[in-house]
Amino acid sequence: MPAASTLVLAPHFDDEVLGCGGLLAQLTAAGAAVRVLFLTDGGGGREAVADRESYRRRRRQEALAAATVLGIAGCDYLDLPDGALDQHLGEAASGIRRALLSQRPELLLCPSPLEVTADHRAAFAALHRLLGSLRPGPGAAPAGEAGRGEAGRGEAGSGSAGDWAALAGLRILLYEVNQPAYPDLLVDVSGAEPMLREAMACYASQEERHPYLEAALGLRRFRTLSLAPDATLAEGYRQLTVEAFTTRSPAQLVRHLGGEPALLEVREGPLVSVVVRTRDRPELLAEALASLAAGEYRRVTVVLVNDGGAPPAVPADFPLSLVRVDLPEPRGRAAAAAAGIAAATGDYVAFLDDDDLAAPEHLATLAGMVGGAAVRVAYTDAAVGIYELDGEAGWVCRERRLPYSRDFDPDLLLLDNYIPFNTLLIERRLLAAAGPLDLSLPFFEDWDLLIRLAALAPFHHLARVTCEYRHFRGPMSHVFGERPRERADFLTVKARVVAKHAARLQPAALARAVDTLRGELVAEREAAAAASRRLAAVRDELADLARANRQVSAERFHFEDRFHAARGEVQALHAEHERAQVEAKRQLDEIANQLAARDAAAVEASAELRRVYGEEQRLHAAADEQNAHLGRTYAEIERLNRLIREMEASRAWRLHRWLQRWRP
Repeated sequence: MPAASTLVLAPHFDDEVLGCGGLLAQLTAAGAAVRVLFLTDGGGGREAVADRESYRRRRRQEALAAATVLGIAGCDYLDLPDGALDQHLGEAASGIRRALLSQRPELLLCPSPLEVTADHRAAFAALHRLLGSLRPGPGAAPAGEAGRGEAGRGEAGSGSAGDWAALAGLRILLYEVNQPAYPDLLVDVSGAEPMLREAMACYASQEERHPYLEAALGLRRFRTLSLAPDATLAEGYRQLTVEAFTTRSPAQLVRHLGGEPALLEVREGPLVSVVVRTRDRPELLAEALASLAAGEYRRVTVVLVNDGGAPPAVPADFPLSLVRVDLPEPRGRAAAAAAGIAAATGDYVAFLDDDDLAAPEHLATLAGMVGGAAVRVAYTDAAVGIYELDGEAGWVCRERRLPYSRDFDPDLLLLDNYIPFNTLLIERRLLAAAGPLDLSLPFFEDWDLLIRLAALAPFHHLARVTCEYRHFRGPMSHVFGERPRERADFLTVKARVVAKHAARLQPAALARAVDTLRGELVAEREAAAAASRRLAAVRDELADLARANRQVSAERFHFEDRFHAARGEVQALHAEHERAQVEAKRQLDEIANQLAARDAAAVEASAELRRVYGEEQRLHAAADEQNAHLGRTYAEIERLNRLIREMEASRAWRLHRWLQRWRP
């Protein structure tokens, strides 16, 4: 992941090591400037801590030591309460904005919203609050702030466009700390384990409480399952762009990332009637109703208007109050909307066609906006989703964009409609005062109604996506397709609406509206020119790269020739080596056979030698026995000789010898 500069959002001291320490080590080793923005004060939250102030100081010192190990350029601190970041999202969003605009990083690292820890999820929510309100044009409030109608105009200035220009190209990676997410990027950090251990050793206060590092290393080892066998550690990330935040509500983005958002049901506030127009599109209607059923706001009655089609089915367990209006035959968009308004009983009326979707926050956000004093019309933004059929997968969203996001301007509204109908919440009494919908209009009936409403009350706008306006490429019926201006009657019907309200378009208002549009056009052209210059620079760079690639290709061919020649030599040497190995094996086998024969002879000689030694021992034993016998014999002879000598020396023997001589 090449990046010259990186900013890390760390809810707590140590998240930067546990979540993305391996990548940070690689970035700093490559010369990147890395800074960490710690969001909380390190006081321990709900942990049992004896002296929180000294605990805070200790953890901050640990963070500085760990930053030194990882080569991090510097650390910044918001010092928001540990364990309660979700109660300070506005302050967190403002602090993140200051850091981003002052540092202008290429890469931003943030915890995944699928994390277990509430502060980690809150860090993502604060980032969404900031990025989700970014708008490229002049019509929205500054990032992180809510533009409300004409008051929002004073807040806007150049902040939003400036923020967009600064942050639109930001690359965002979501990292894991204590919950495996669904990454689309794995970074091999096998060589970073010693540095991770050294950095985490700095956080002794945390390792004393729990072996966090071993858990983090375990997750990194798990991430290597799909990598090469020599990979021992990997970090998982989910890649996002700023557009992912601007075109999805927080809950929608969490679901897009594979999680289930934590939604809080709202059962207090004005009663809202939602008019849902449908005709013969049961699958899309089911999706639209399901999006309302999953909403946070529960003081809702759905007015389902069937414009002459087959009676649609509604799930038996549909959790919201529902009123059905079945028109006997198709009467068109305006008549269906009028029938829904007539059947509405709520304090406010919202609209959702069967091919559109509401985010879980949609009605709760609008109900919160009309809770303000004298707010009779409120609207948010709608992302446009482009869908295509994809075999068994069905309709798949191929593209999301945000073409409409403008604060309320009644003069511009006389020239063009910039407010999608499904973004609005309108006081029902104001609808009655504005008069009925124009049934003669085949479309633009909503624009005509908004012009009349704008003459009675200002609209309040929040630059935040809370619903989706869907286009379906292919065999799907739409009043407006992906390119509405291609309709033959588009300009004709638009001219009818402009003509109806031409009296309100006074020269001063027209001049201001035209000047506004001209200023925007100039700004867009300047932006396009800047983009063209950037594109030209990129093309020049690509041309340089192409030339370099051609040179490399030529060198490659040269080296390939040398390689083929060398490979032939290597193959010959390999064959010679194999022959030498065969001869060596033959000689070794012959030597082995000789040694085996010698070993057998040696074994036989050893056996004969053992036999000879045994015979020798037996002969020695026999000789010893003979010697012993001779010794005994000689001893007996000696004894007898001694007896003879004693006998011969006796007088009896001498007498005996004398008698023998005289015996006849």
